[in-house]
Amino acid sequence: MKHHHPHPGAAERHTPSPAPSMPRPSARQPLVLDPAGDPYARIAVEAYAEACAQEQPWLAEALQRQYQLTGGTPASAAAMWRAFHEAQQLAREGDAYDEAAWTHVALHLCGVLGAMNL
Repeated sequence: MKHHHPHPGAAERHTPSPAPSMPRPSARQPLVLDPAGDPYARIAVEAYAEACAQEQPWLAEALQRQYQLTGGTPASAAAMWRAFHEAQQLAREGDAYDEAAWTHVALHLCGVLGAMNL
């Protein structure tokens, strides 16, 4: 069923995103990371800085300065998320996998890392 707007210029209806504070970009919009407000984005920037440090140290240093990354924190936070996702993948291969339980743990891990500014 098509949705008809009552008048031209009326706002389009969108399917609600899973996280209201994090609107889902359309295919035409660029995706913008916000490491200051999104702990997942911060972990991504930390991992990126760590990954490029050998070949592009100037870029890693610029990211560390801009987002106030500390020396030991990026590796430990990124390592935690990698270990979590590896364990989750292994659990998915088993018979007793529970998506709700893994989501619950991921949300708490995100909260803890966010509270620690990691």
